[in-house]
Amino acid sequence: MKAYTIHVTGIVQGIGFRPFVSKLAHELRLVGTVRNDTSGVEIHIQGVDADCQLFVERLQSELPMHGRIDTLRVEPSTVQSLHSFTIILSQGAKGNAFIGADMAPCEACLQDIQDPENRRFHYGFTNCTNCGPRYTIIESTPYDRHKTSMKAFPMCEECQGEYEDLEGRRYHAEPNACEQCGPMFTLQGTDGMVLATGQDAIEQAKEYIQQGAIVALKGVGGYHLVCDALQENAVQTLRQRKGRPRKPLAVMAGSLETAKQYVYISEKEEELLLSPARPIVLLRKVTEHNTVAPSVAPGMETLGILLPYAPYHYSLVPFNALWVMTSANRSGDPVLYNDAQALEELQGIADYILTHNREIISPVDDSVVQVVHDTSIMIRRSRGYVPVSIPVVALEKRSTMLAMGADMKAAFAMNRGSHAILSPYMGDMEHQRVQDLLWSTTKRYEDLFQLQPTEVIVDAHPNYYTSQCGRIYAEKYQLPVIEVQHHHAHVASVLAEYNIQEPVLGICFDGTGYGTDGTLWGGEFLYCHQEHMERMAHLSYAPLPGGEVAVREPWRQALWYVNQTYPSGGPTVIEEWKKTLPKGWELLEKMMPHMQMIRSSSGGRLFDTVASLLGVGHEHLYDAQLAIELEQLALSERGTILDMKLDGTVLDTMSLVRSVIEQLECGESVAKISANFHRTLIYYIGQMAKQCCKERQISHIVLCGGVFQNRILLEGVIRELEEYHIHIPNQSPLNDGGIALGQLWLGNYMNR
Repeated sequence: MKAYTIHVTGIVQGIGFRPFVSKLAHELRLVGTVRNDTSGVEIHIQGVDADCQLFVERLQSELPMHGRIDTLRVEPSTVQSLHSFTIILSQGAKGNAFIGADMAPCEACLQDIQDPENRRFHYGFTNCTNCGPRYTIIESTPYDRHKTSMKAFPMCEECQGEYEDLEGRRYHAEPNACEQCGPMFTLQGTDGMVLATGQDAIEQAKEYIQQGAIVALKGVGGYHLVCDALQENAVQTLRQRKGRPRKPLAVMAGSLETAKQYVYISEKEEELLLSPARPIVLLRKVTEHNTVAPSVAPGMETLGILLPYAPYHYSLVPFNALWVMTSANRSGDPVLYNDAQALEELQGIADYILTHNREIISPVDDSVVQVVHDTSIMIRRSRGYVPVSIPVVALEKRSTMLAMGADMKAAFAMNRGSHAILSPYMGDMEHQRVQDLLWSTTKRYEDLFQLQPTEVIVDAHPNYYTSQCGRIYAEKYQLPVIEVQHHHAHVASVLAEYNIQEPVLGICFDGTGYGTDGTLWGGEFLYCHQEHMERMAHLSYAPLPGGEVAVREPWRQALWYVNQTYPSGGPTVIEEWKKTLPKGWELLEKMMPHMQMIRSSSGGRLFDTVASLLGVGHEHLYDAQLAIELEQLALSERGTILDMKLDGTVLDTMSLVRSVIEQLECGESVAKISANFHRTLIYYIGQMAKQCCKERQISHIVLCGGVFQNRILLEGVIRELEEYHIHIPNQSPLNDGGIALGQLWLGNYMNR
């Protein structure tokens, strides 16, 4: 007889790994033990040596769904007096446990809740080792029930029996529960009065929603506001009460079949919709006989759709329904998840509150993705994806670093060796509650993953709140601070994901980022190799009249372009355009020649300028609104190339804006002009990229930055540069939500 101790790290807690180990050991007639520790899982096996070796092989080849083994260490051990294989109490030593993400119900659990003969029929918190909540309920590791918010719900006799049943899929399923012993829903008025409980609460809420009411629903990671997406009055009421006049609202379809009535869904998009993460997927609307309320996504040819991702959704949302499912937080605030705060802040917004008594330990927003060129592009990385780590080979021998990310779409990251652990999406740092969330989530990650950073990496922008926080943190713990240029970090996030060691051309188009010359960049062609970055080319500079105000009010920069193009007065179409501008434009026009204005090479601002000139709008009601709606206009047209000068290493935006104005003067439709603008920019980005690659003998190109969330632009540039190796981020967001991953990569090389 031989004995071995096996140490396993990776995603091996909360995914049914210990029950899998136990079943495998019993099948191979081995005795021993398995337990969680804060490093992962420790296994002790005894038996015939050949069976022990087979156990190790099958441990890796038959890993449970959602699991991931990062390291597996097998050591000879001492034979003990054991007669069976058992799961034993977890060990609390300090170590390296990873935690899985929250998962949608598996098929077996769905069958349970849809079977009238099953004791879990319609039970909204049904789960097993293959599915259910993880990150949002875990207080600390090792992953055991008493260290989750399920500790408040002792298992009944039947659930305890399932928990101990070696052959069942709920064997050691820590959140296991049923209607007799588990969490329960309550329907309340906004005065806190209980109207119904249990399944009656869900049925009553469903009826209210169908009648046109707005119901606040406590979900897996926070509260949503729910109404019928086919009832225009209900949607308009929700917008008025929430103060969200135009930003598109996400909708939940009761089934995939229902979703297909309203949007076109490719094979890849269907795969994402049905994945355990259940993100919101941005999909093209079906144009004929589409009965979605116009106010759901005004000015948009796309809808953000998700499918039910918690058991109670299947009871609440009818199979053929399409319901708005939008976050309940106030504009700018992070996700609302505290029950008392929800009751207070939903006064006057929701008609009813459908809540439950399972505490949310870690709040998370819904994740958002889209498919471009048959590749999933992450827009918001949160529920279903965090805190799953991203392997980064280059970090293998590094001590823990804390990367603070950026102020927009904020998310920080820490590494444990070669694994980057990104925080959930938090929001924009201009809001106090998001700032508070940054501090609390940083502390939570330190405690949950038992990490102690030895370096802090920040964006080079001197006024970023995240950078200031990073410096405060570093001063508190006497740590070195590394500054990283914004767009370099964008490119590096892709290098980290694909472990690209050779030089690349990084094409980074975004809103703004602090450049090395003190101006604001955002339309960049960068030579990048490990920690080295060189600016090879860029969009031409244009000032921002009024600074940050010009970002919110793009008409200001558009007016500057107009006056530069036509210093002695413009054509009729421009004079008519000026009449649509907000009050005060004439004063700004007179002041501009005498103003000191910060210059920007931003691709995002260029899109905003063109949108303003085409009458899409003059100010943003939500982030990137005008650029998004400009893209929507172009979807129905085929573009042609307009005049744009390529002046050495500068793409001249002035010439492109002039071409747009000339098209307006000729009476071309705004949809056609938008398509022409997109086609022109795609072509000249391609020309500049080819020039840069030829100069440096580069064959790999990275596309990144929030502007490339524009599907037309991204697909077009990929086609334009098809002879090169094109890399776009897949596991981290294309926008500033991925900055922290790039900061970790650069931190590794900048302080060797």
